[in-house]
Amino acid sequence: MTKYSQEMAEYRGEVFYAGGEGDRHVWIRKLPGVAYVNDEGFQNYNGRELKTVAVEDLDAWYVEKMTATWRGQPFNVISVENGKAEAGYAGGEYVWAAQNGLEGDQYNGYRATLDVGELADVQVDRTDYLARWKEKNPG
Repeated sequence: MTKYSQEMAEYRGEVFYAGGEGDRHVWIRKLPGVAYVNDEGFQNYNGRELKTVAVEDLDAWYVEKMTATWRGQPFNVISVENGKAEAGYAGGEYVWAAQNGLEGDQYNGYRATLDVGELADVQVDRTDYLARWKEKNPG
């Protein structure tokens, strides 16, 4: 199971949110509530601490997307913490979603906080951006 279902980077042994910035750089953003040892050079933008680093300086850069079923219906798991999964409903049964206490509507989507122990068919698909970048930029 993955903790975050979005683009991430490992830089100097620590984990950050990430995103590509041009061909040779990635921005990294501190995770809320995490105390970092390496925090030089970060700038604050609207309460988010960001820094741009060279791709070759990263230890890892990837995205893990997790899917699961809950009560027989498909969900995209966004994050997992303390035994709870924040998830977006990926099915089209809007009556079922409302009957099962999901928040939202058919136009903006449904979401829920689910017990991890109730998830079934959990699958994590990892895309390694750093390996792809190294293939395109040898040496």
